Amino acid sequence: MAEIKARRRRPKAWHVLVGLLVSTGAVTAAVLVAGSGGAAAPYDFNGDGKPDLALGLPGNSVAGHARAGSVIIANGTSTGPAATSVRIDQESPGVPGEAEADDSFGQTFASCDFDKDGYADLAVSSPLEAIGTTEGAGMLTVHYGSSGGIYDSRTDVFEEDTTGYPGAVGKDEIFAYSLAAGDVTGDGYCDLAIGQPLDNADGKPNAGTIKLMPGSSSGLTAASTIQIDQSTTNVPGVPEAQDRFGEQLAIGDINGDDTADLVVATLGEQISSSSDRGSIHVLYGPIDDAPAAGGYIDSGSITGIGEFAGSALALGHFNDDDYTDVAVGVSDEEVGDEGAAGRLAVLYGNANGLSTGRVKLFDQDSPGISGAPESEDYFASALAAGDFNGDGVDDLVVGMRSEAIGSATGSGASMILFGNTTGGITTKGALWVDQDTEGVPGTVATDDHFGWTVGALDTDGNGRVEPLVGAPGNAAGTVTVLKVKPSTLESATALAEADLGWSAGSDGDAFGIALPR
Repeated sequence: MAEIKARRRRPKAWHVLVGLLVSTGAVTAAVLVAGSGGAAAPYDFNGDGKPDLALGLPGNSVAGHARAGSVIIANGTSTGPAATSVRIDQESPGVPGEAEADDSFGQTFASCDFDKDGYADLAVSSPLEAIGTTEGAGMLTVHYGSSGGIYDSRTDVFEEDTTGYPGAVGKDEIFAYSLAAGDVTGDGYCDLAIGQPLDNADGKPNAGTIKLMPGSSSGLTAASTIQIDQSTTNVPGVPEAQDRFGEQLAIGDINGDDTADLVVATLGEQISSSSDRGSIHVLYGPIDDAPAAGGYIDSGSITGIGEFAGSALALGHFNDDDYTDVAVGVSDEEVGDEGAAGRLAVLYGNANGLSTGRVKLFDQDSPGISGAPESEDYFASALAAGDFNGDGVDDLVVGMRSEAIGSATGSGASMILFGNTTGGITTKGALWVDQDTEGVPGTVATDDHFGWTVGALDTDGNGRVEPLVGAPGNAAGTVTVLKVKPSTLESATALAEADLGWSAGSDGDAFGIALPR
């Protein structure tokens, strides 16, 4: 299998399932931005007004096939996720195809109401799916919501050889590696952006492409799908080998024109006359055959950013203005002499779009941030945004997937940074959370990787979003649901497979490696 070239510390038993699938930013942003009409909110699969909890287990064995993968769905209730759930895999009723070893079904997902019928839908990636004899080609299944949820509901399958799709199936091209949902075409229906960072573009290997599949009254349609790469009109740059355009995706209204825009991380982009790597593209909507306009910020244009800018993305209104802001993880960044200690950059949107005119940088040397930068902490390796304290301004949960707690290397940690109307994201009231924090279930252990993934979801439907922290290396994996206010951890509830009505699971399931965002 081809491998994305980056310094990555991989967790114990389930490192075999990730291979190149090691960036938590592949856990996708799902945002319905404009023209929603009667559309359901993301993750409300049964239309009852409460978001349902979806969790990916790409390392789960299915029908004896190792690492075939599955997704668990627990209905939302007024007290949080239900204690029973359904499991969806490629052996489930109504799901085309069959489970095979190393498919990694559930590695990535995104939710939106693609057909605007009042029930949210779920797009699920199997990026290592073999198509015929072509290994690692990748596949996408779209599970449509209904009054009964998405189990045994209508399911559509898309591959690069689906009629109407641009491109062709290729070995190890990992179709659907990253996903993001939102109305970027401006027609009132939610669309799906599908990242393929190891796809060839303009003859350049691993240059990367994005497929944009539009929503409609009948759901996502292959026939109108377009391909976007760095040779597309209004997309800055040119395709180059190993660029990995599309490795991370997110959608939001950056310039406040009421049309959603597509934010793209290109982690391998080489900056001219520099050793720096990585860039962020903003493809402004409406996107028809091409973006209306394109913006570009490379790692060389921001002092203090140089290594794989864009290893994670999260979008939110961090200062409560009319523009969506962009949090960018640079988890491989050297801080002091500590390689891959990690850094976070927050860029603020304005009427002209995204620029470097207002950037805030955070790392473990920043005043108000706990700990100290250490080699391979990977600070900001995962990001998710939401209004965690109910003040109307979005906040940020930051994962540090390999932070050492005491002598427990790779145990992991997370941090909550709060937004406000005057300063945006600051360290005021910042909250550090690990498995040794008072009130957090569990214990610190080597290679648990608490914070390998993070998410955000209103799990009890009370209008206040909870940060989610995944520890996929903790036995079969756990997900911790936090309730927080500045400087205060109000509660923490840990979920494992057994808490949702299943057996305890097996080491390597990677429960919670994909979380709602």
